[in-house]
Amino acid sequence: MEYKSRTAAVLGSTGSVGTQAIDALGKLGVKIDLLTAGKNIDLVARQAVECGALRVAVPDEGDGARLRSMLPDTVSVFAGKDAVCDAIRECGCDLIVHSISGMAGIPAALAAADTGARIAMANKEALISLGHLIYERLARSGGELIPVDSEHSAIFQCLCSSGAASPKAPADSSRVRRILLTASGGPFFGKKRKELEAVTPDMALAHPTWKMGAKITIDCATLMNKGFELIEACRLFNVEPDRIEVLVHRQSIIHSMVESTDGAVIAELSYPDMRDCVRYALAYPDRAPFGGEPLDFVKLGCLTFHAPDTEAFPLLSAAVDAWYKGGTAPAALIAADEEAVWAFIDKKLSFNGISDVVRETIERCNHIPADSPEAVFEAENEARIKAIEIIKGCR
Repeated sequence: MEYKSRTAAVLGSTGSVGTQAIDALGKLGVKIDLLTAGKNIDLVARQAVECGALRVAVPDEGDGARLRSMLPDTVSVFAGKDAVCDAIRECGCDLIVHSISGMAGIPAALAAADTGARIAMANKEALISLGHLIYERLARSGGELIPVDSEHSAIFQCLCSSGAASPKAPADSSRVRRILLTASGGPFFGKKRKELEAVTPDMALAHPTWKMGAKITIDCATLMNKGFELIEACRLFNVEPDRIEVLVHRQSIIHSMVESTDGAVIAELSYPDMRDCVRYALAYPDRAPFGGEPLDFVKLGCLTFHAPDTEAFPLLSAAVDAWYKGGTAPAALIAADEEAVWAFIDKKLSFNGISDVVRETIERCNHIPADSPEAVFEAENEARIKAIEIIKGCR
């Protein structure tokens, strides 16, 4: 089978999604031209040699010098503040898997949107903060965007069944009554807020379904990640939060559902594996071959659903509030959460303190129109400063 995408870039190649993307692309015979990484220099060097990448980019000059000594002369090493964006513009890849985590991935998202390539987007922060600007750039360049988060990939696939999804613009939601966004519930499902006071970082890092980085794992435990995904769904599928219902689905088999205006509900089901989403983004509108285990419905037995407890986990509601505040409020939400989560991991803040800090930070911030990357970064900086001040007051 031949794919539209013949060469690929994997941004954030050393993370959980990045490593799975390399595996999926390699098995499908897609040439990986560019890898980018943060600080895991040893791993990205091994990856570059194993997949025959022609370019590697890192944001630190010292790490770049070290990489040059580890790689053959045939590999171009980009290093420095703008290295990732420069490499994206030069590589000419058909597919760009964007799995850089956090707000640090925003410049790369904008650069990728300018290239005219297909973006397999796993960085939710860029979409949440300035998704409208990304789509404006895609419209100018002729590029495409297909979400790689398992839930948003599922929604995209469900919408494709009615012709409502497009990789070039937010979906046509005129035939959508509800989006049913599923959540695993994290490691503390069923716990009340009082019980969560004793939660430690080690307890919160034990996710029941996915193996991910520390930050996103904590976000899953607080349900902040589901709040981020709700805002992301608003951006991608052109809906307001009142048309998105979050369902706790402990089995993590249904990755999300869409209810049409005629009452029909379409769901996407599979065993949890991020490589499925990468394969789909690569092959769309076709389907890539799959050699994994098929769903055994008899073995599954039953699938269950529960309403989220927004009193115990208030950050889901905080995300809805940030959406309605508009402008740079979603960017401030992300920045405040990052500071609070790392403070919790460093044992400078309690588990419940994460939501307290985030909500107070959003209330203290000035929210301005998100009409430029600069406005978003200004809001991010303001939120970080205020969050750090609030965290210090919690000690």
